[in-house]
Amino acid sequence: PLVALGDPLAGALSGALGQVRWKNQNNSVSLLQQYYKRLPIRKKWRRAILRGTMHWCEETGQVKIPPIAIAGYDDKKNPYRGKFENLRSPRVWLKD
Repeated sequence: PLVALGDPLAGALSGALGQVRWKNQNNSVSLLQQYYKRLPIRKKWRRAILRGTMHWCEETGQVKIPPIAIAGYDDKKNPYRGKFENLRSPRVWLKD
């Protein structure tokens, strides 16, 4: 052996060689993150999808505005057809 067993350097070397790395989850990437990173879109839209301000349409492959619900309007009976900027409803939320 290069180092004798009684040598104080032996303990330091065995600690360095027996070191366990990557025991925590800091370097792991979730399956959802891997899926979003593989989407063929710009970083700007990928970030918006991750943030939740936009969503990915599986059928068309487009990034779309998520469906919203508006107080005072029903999708089937009387859907809001105007621009979002002109909307006067006091309550708007994202549909699940």
